[in-house]
Amino acid sequence: MRKRMFAMAAIFATIALQAATPAAAKYPNQPVTIIVPYAPGGVTDLYGRSIAEYLGRTWNVPVIVKNEGGGGTMIGTQTVARAEPDGNTILLTSYAYTSNPIVRKDMSYAPDALRPVMLLGNSANMLVVSAKSDLHTLDDVLAKARKSPGNLRLASSGVASSPHIAAELWAHSAGVQITHVPYRGTAPAMNDVLAGQVDGIFDGPSSMSSVKAGRLRAIAIASAEPHPGAPGVPTFRSLGEDLVFGSWFGFFVPKGTPDTIVNQLNADLRHALADARTRAAIDTTALLVQDGTPQQFADFLDQESRRLKQLVQSGADFTPQ
Repeated sequence: MRKRMFAMAAIFATIALQAATPAAAKYPNQPVTIIVPYAPGGVTDLYGRSIAEYLGRTWNVPVIVKNEGGGGTMIGTQTVARAEPDGNTILLTSYAYTSNPIVRKDMSYAPDALRPVMLLGNSANMLVVSAKSDLHTLDDVLAKARKSPGNLRLASSGVASSPHIAAELWAHSAGVQITHVPYRGTAPAMNDVLAGQVDGIFDGPSSMSSVKAGRLRAIAIASAEPHPGAPGVPTFRSLGEDLVFGSWFGFFVPKGTPDTIVNQLNADLRHALADARTRAAIDTTALLVQDGTPQQFADFLDQESRRLKQLVQSGADFTPQ
């Protein structure tokens, strides 16, 4: 009898414990913020807003894109690095995530403070100038750079960003000295290129829309082969310079975010890229979409870091100004 009573008591205790323990919360069950560490209006911002719109429809929760530009992307990246690891704060960034730990002496966050979720895609850098500029060819650009050290002013979306690295790589290979002019994102940098305040910028094939509209002139693209998103634009290689370089774009969450959330977020992001409306917006920038698993993205980042370290060791100077 006593054994039976003890058994019944154990059963009731188990039932009570289960009743008191809430079911695992569905992710996401509250608003999600995608941090873009650049000013509004650039391609990273476009990618974030296009994908946020899809995720909001799919998750049935608000998905907000917040621009936190400046500091060579470190301001926005720091925000995500310090956020709760619950998947509700996501970072969408690009090449500066690779370069900052290598070229900067001081970092506002630990290099391993974030977990890779998904590589969105790659984009070759293309040197563009204002259509009103007197620079029509790569020889013209070289001539201006060689006229006097620092005479050629090239903009970027921030110190150690992809356009900055591309500009320094080109200057190093061409044996010229440039003046780097960093901005808080591609959009304000491009505004000054168009206004003639700076000579040019190494942007992605997304600039082809402005080239076709007669606002920009494409000088050359740093792809190994002619780029499908930049028809008619010569490669640097075809012009005698061995410059092959491009940016990448990808999603991260804070370190410590559970695998279940990382894997679900990865799957939902890949579904977003299969959505016709989302993909149509992204395809306007000529991005070479990659997607893939979190581990594949982590491996890709490791390869990119090793490549940049080798370039720095070879003598190329990417020291922030």
